[in-house]
Amino acid sequence: MKVSRNKARRKRRSREQIAELVREFKDSGLTQRKFSENRGIGLSELQRSLKIVRRAREPQLMAVQITAAERNDRALELMVGEGYRIKIGAGFCSTTLRRLLEVLGSC
Repeated sequence: MKVSRNKARRKRRSREQIAELVREFKDSGLTQRKFSENRGIGLSELQRSLKIVRRAREPQLMAVQITAAERNDRALELMVGEGYRIKIGAGFCSTTLRRLLEVLGSC
């Protein structure tokens, strides 16, 4: 004998809806559990949404190719996204560069 359960499928949230849910959670000041209970959603759904937003904000790495002419130049030029160009001279401070990239990554 087969038992069939008709479970209503939930609609998937769009990226915009996920981002809005995460914004509302962060603005609420509530714990994840309390926010989920208040909204009537599963805790795992909120946690999955937080993970999606966090991953979307992580900087994406890409392959680069260095040509022979660039190797002789003692400066680097780094393009970050579409809005930032960072020119780094010889003897730069790697700690400062790391901090700068962290700040840009959080924008």
